[in-house]
Amino acid sequence: MPTREELIADVVRNLEAPPGSLAFTPALEDYYRTAIADRRRRSMIFASLIGLSVLAAFVVQRAFFTDVDVEPFAFRRWLATMAAIALVAFAVLVATLASRTHRTIDRVSITGVVVVAALVSVSFRVEVGAAATIGIYAWMMVPLAAANLASLHFRQALTAIVISDAIYAVALFTSPTLDPLLHVPAFLLMLSVSAMTLWGNFRNDRDHRSLFLFLTRERLLAEMSAEQNAALREMTTRDTLTGIGNRRAFEERFAAIRAETGGDSLAVVMIDIDHFKAFNDLYGHLEGDRCLTAVARALAGTLRGHGDLVARIGGEEFVVLAPGVGTEDLPVLLERLRRGVERLAIPHAAAEEAGRDVVTVSLGCVVLPGEARIGRREALERADRALYAAKRGGRNRWEVDDPTVGQTVKPA
Repeated sequence: MPTREELIADVVRNLEAPPGSLAFTPALEDYYRTAIADRRRRSMIFASLIGLSVLAAFVVQRAFFTDVDVEPFAFRRWLATMAAIALVAFAVLVATLASRTHRTIDRVSITGVVVVAALVSVSFRVEVGAAATIGIYAWMMVPLAAANLASLHFRQALTAIVISDAIYAVALFTSPTLDPLLHVPAFLLMLSVSAMTLWGNFRNDRDHRSLFLFLTRERLLAEMSAEQNAALREMTTRDTLTGIGNRRAFEERFAAIRAETGGDSLAVVMIDIDHFKAFNDLYGHLEGDRCLTAVARALAGTLRGHGDLVARIGGEEFVVLAPGVGTEDLPVLLERLRRGVERLAIPHAAAEEAGRDVVTVSLGCVVLPGEARIGRREALERADRALYAAKRGGRNRWEVDDPTVGQTVKPA
């Protein structure tokens, strides 16, 4: 399977080529035929049903308006030939319905047209009188069906019609009752119909391919543009160090949540790594970056699902958005965030004076009621106020700013 870039290069090269000089590479040809396989399948099904209906009409007409007793043997042979044609049409229908690739449809199409051409040629060879003449001229339906009803590509139509014409010519000129006044005009008419059919098929196939090239180019370029835009958006909303969201991601998600949740509440949690400056001074900035990344992953690992967001909005500051958190769920969420970082057990010798020797975090939270018109700035200010209360209270803990009373509430 060619890459998208290779397909676009082939498509553009054909679109820039002079009119009438399309040259599909094997990869582009396979892509084209795969893309229109369903349409081809529908055309073949329709052609098979039409063929069976026309055949049934011929048989009914012959049975009701022909004196079968005059030529009973000829009629039985003709009827057997019609039954064989019906079986071929039905087999083509079944094979088309069961086909899974365009190659199967192609083989079924060409084989079906050629076999029907041979059987029709047999049918007028076993007839006598006016019935034979009707059969000779009824054969003209074969190239028309090959090019139009079966929706063959030009090369397929050329193959099918050339083989069918050869069979027809042999059947005509080896007839034991060869009549130049009948058979030669029929042969010339066959050549004319075939030539006109092939010309129309060529133009139709070329027009379909040109339209396909144009639409494919637009679709592939649109897909590439969408992916590039998504990648750029990912870059602008992703913190390059930790891999989680950045401030812009937080701002966009905050606005989206407030627009979507309706009456649901929203918990905004500010998180700060305790004594991080001392950690950097003692272990160096490289270890500090590793610490930030580990903390970010730990926080992200404690989120409840796709609705929550963790983002890095400052040096060692993070924020968590948790929509729909109830009063009973909030302490569980905050404690899980705190414990998630503490369990990393990242050594922090500079925090020993606080009675700890591992990296910890302090958390401040504000819960915004769904109906409250509280903006992002005010939410951060309240969460930050609770965060500093947690730091003043000894760090490695969490506090909640209750917006209903406007004061910091210490958890039980």
